[in-house]
Amino acid sequence: MQTFDPRSERNLATLVPAAQAAARKFMAEATARMEEYGLAVRIIGGTRTYAEQNALYAQGRSAPGPVVTNARGGFSNHNFGIAWDIGLFEGTKYLEESRYYETCALIGLSQGLDCGAFWKFEDGPHYQLNTGLNTTQLRNRIAKGLPVV
Repeated sequence: MQTFDPRSERNLATLVPAAQAAARKFMAEATARMEEYGLAVRIIGGTRTYAEQNALYAQGRSAPGPVVTNARGGFSNHNFGIAWDIGLFEGTKYLEESRYYETCALIGLSQGLDCGAFWKFEDGPHYQLNTGLNTTQLRNRIAKGLPVV
């Protein structure tokens, strides 16, 4: 099994096993491709609590900072361990914007992942396991003691 930088590994560990496997497969291909351009790809976010999601939702609304999500706690796939965010880095410099996020998105799509780059509220660094379930269904599964996937 290929391992990645410590931050990516910490975030991978927060995901459910099926999402970990999908994220590792994505990272292997994306890492190889980004190395061609002198860039590193890292997983900078994984599973979030409802409170963490609500704090992000507050940004640009009732808290300082830009709006970064339209999902409150319980309405983000990050809350269910099936979503992760990536960052592209040039050395230690985080690239908030880069045309190579689109390259990564195409890799994700080719692997059957859902990528936020193609959503109405564009979220290019966001990837998730395509479960076919919406967040209401995921919350109901958890309430019944069932696994997410």
